[in-house]
This record gives sequence, C-alpha cells and structure tokens, in this order.
Amino acid sequence: MDNIIQKAINIRDHLKSGDDFPENPIDSSYNVIPPFTGKSEIKLIIVGQDPTVKESKSRRAIKMTLNLDKSNSLTRYVIGICKDLGISLENVYATNIFKYFYTIPPARTMNVLRKHLNLNIGLVREEIADYNSVPVITLGEPVLELIANESLNQKVRYYWGYDDKKYYMLNAGENILERNLFPFPHQPSISKVFYRTNIERYIKYVYDSCHIFHN
Repeated sequence: MDNIIQKAINIRDHLKSGDDFPENPIDSSYNVIPPFTGKSEIKLIIVGQDPTVKESKSRRAIKMTLNLDKSNSLTRYVIGICKDLGISLENVYATNIFKYFYTIPPARTMNVLRKHLNLNIGLVREEIADYNSVPVITLGEPVLELIANESLNQKVRYYWGYDDKKYYMLNAGENILERNLFPFPHQPSISKVFYRTNIERYIKYVYDSCHIFHN
C-alpha cells in the first residue's frame, strides 16, 4: 500500500511540475488518498474517478477512496451492491484513477483528465494486476468516458439495457484498463427512475457473469 501511495505522489508531483493546466491545477496541499482494501478475499474491484469533492473545506476529511471508511450514502450504495452479489465490503478493493486532488471537480475539465490519464491508469493496472479473476465495476459517466476506447460513445445506461433491454459489460478489448468492466452510475444518479428500477437486475447480470461469486 505504501508503494502505491508513493507512486501516486510521484505521478502527482511530476504532472504538477511539467503538465499542469491553469483551468484546473492539481492541488497538492492535500494528501494523496489511498485505496480501500477489504480484510477478506478480494472479490470485487471498484474504480472511481478522483477525491475532489466540490466543497474544498470538506476535502481534509477524506482519508480513504470513496470515503468507504465512513458511514454515508456512497458507502451504503456500495454495501448494497456487495450484498446483492453475496459478498461484503470486506471483499472490496476500491481505488480512484486519480488519487490526488484538483482545484475544482475535474469532470468539468475532461481535457485535463485526458492529458493526465496515461500515468494514472498505468498505476491502476499495476494495483489490480494481482486480481486477474476479480470483476471490476466503474462508478460514473466520466470514468467510463475516460476508460472506454475512443471509438465507443455509450453512456452507462446503454450497458443497463436502456436501448434494447439487454445488459452488457465493457469487454477488455474495448477499454484502456484491459479488463472486463461493468459500468455503474455514481451514487447520486441511482435515484433516477431508470437506474433505480434496473439495479437489481443489472447486479444479477454481474453475478451471473462472474464465477467468483458462486464459490
């Protein structure tokens, strides 16, 4: 874990010194946020975007990826996904593509994220390399947009059957993480009627698609 954090610090400092962007500079006044690692066998990987919440004064309270060390709506969302997969939070490895903070939430400046993507996605690949058989879910539209091959232009809802009532994964050959991925909306979007009425069925699709949940 310390090795991952140090590599994330090195990436942040390298980008800030040579490839920072005035429309959304990297903010190195906060610590790099470590991944969340459950204490039991890892059976699910969650990939988020970054820890830059809108309110800057709230950022110092963030100590763990996705705030999974706290009781909040996002943690409850993840726990609910785990429950329907027959696992618990202790079986989760959660990480962000960008483990450092930006000045403003960087989904507003996707060009900056794209410029900073290669080094950061390389670290994520390294993080999850030991979990080759573990399924990966992504959280949110910006993560999907960054990871999916440029030839694809599908929203999360596409994978949830919005167009044809069929469920899909994003295959390893279709994304730069080079893993089979199951796109999920971020927690605030789950309140939308479409996602709320399809979440149980999509999670069942994930369950049925992955042997690890059947052991």
